[in-house]
Amino acid sequence: MTKIKVPVLPEQYNIRSNTTGISIDAQIAAILGKATDSPILKTCLANELREHINAGLPRKGISLESVLNELEAVVLKHSRKNAHPGCWAYIISSGLPTDPLGHAITAALNQNVTGYHSAPGATIIEQVIINWLVQLAGMADGAGGVLQGGGSMANLSALAVARNQALGTANIEQGLHAGPRPVLLVAESVHFSIIRAAHLLGIGEKNIISIRVNEAQQMCTDRLEEALEALSRSSDSRVVAVVASAGTTACGAIDPLAEIAALCCRYDVWLHVDAAYGGAALLSDDFRDRLYGIGQANTITIDLHKWCYMSVDCSILLYRDPHLARKTFSLQADYVREVDEDSTDTDVFYDLSPEVSRRFRALAVWLAFRHYGIDVLGRNVLYNVECAEYLAALVVTTPELELVVRRGTFRRNC
Repeated sequence: MTKIKVPVLPEQYNIRSNTTGISIDAQIAAILGKATDSPILKTCLANELREHINAGLPRKGISLESVLNELEAVVLKHSRKNAHPGCWAYIISSGLPTDPLGHAITAALNQNVTGYHSAPGATIIEQVIINWLVQLAGMADGAGGVLQGGGSMANLSALAVARNQALGTANIEQGLHAGPRPVLLVAESVHFSIIRAAHLLGIGEKNIISIRVNEAQQMCTDRLEEALEALSRSSDSRVVAVVASAGTTACGAIDPLAEIAALCCRYDVWLHVDAAYGGAALLSDDFRDRLYGIGQANTITIDLHKWCYMSVDCSILLYRDPHLARKTFSLQADYVREVDEDSTDTDVFYDLSPEVSRRFRALAVWLAFRHYGIDVLGRNVLYNVECAEYLAALVVTTPELELVVRRGTFRRNC
């Protein structure tokens, strides 16, 4: 057997960094050690902060110690502490203690997770994560998915597939002008990323039909039924999708998913559930039934970096039928490897979303799920709800405050 001799690179081709005395462990420990120190955010004017960093194009490098000093002055001292017990102002997680390890290994491995051929181990790990979420959501056998950077990209991908499924191959080949007017049905409380996706996909804001919500901010299913019935009689319009929410951003409202799914089935319409915020309820035995019916959706978005407590960025998009996604995103090129249908390489992630180059997002998630388990992660959801209920009780007993939205029950009529 011929041995391949590893070439020795001349010194000028080697890039080295003198890290003597610099410990990655110590750097991370210092950040985590101050994660709950006050204030939550140290603010100053942007121009004042810029004075602490040399913004000129660096022709010559400087010592790593000096770079870290700049980092300390600009970033470490001026970052919002999401793990602080008093940080209640935004929907972002504190991150889990396993996250720094997961993200460090991810950076060190530097895998481009396009599929099994380029990243075998990473692909298997991501498929395991997807299968776990499919199981929790109650989706049927054959469902699949892909990890993406955030809910906005996941929602865009889902609606791109829904659009092409509704309008057919003519839309893919000739564009929107070749078919009927695309229509999107959403609740008044829908996240703005859905509206933006409609802009980007050529659906147009005037073709978005806003469905009324009740006092609990849930979509009124009787109004949805009226809209679907009217559109079913239209010859020049085609419903791209109904978008339901499982945890709205403003107040955490959950639409009546089972009723909406039944209507979508009756009218043969794509159902996308934006569970970016509330999807973590699937982890909790106490609250999973609040998302009853979610498994009947065609697509589901869940942000793991929100209520699942993972560090950014990590969102998951689940498909009831991944084959339909491949009809939208799969393309051939000379530099794309064609494989036999029986090969594991057919499971390529760039056939399921617009992304081709993808980092190993699944590793930190897998570490957390395997280390803590569903019981512990679901317990976080329970504790958060208990905190919210306690806060609501305080609001009710405080004359100066008003509880605007109460936790409602699913009702058909509004």
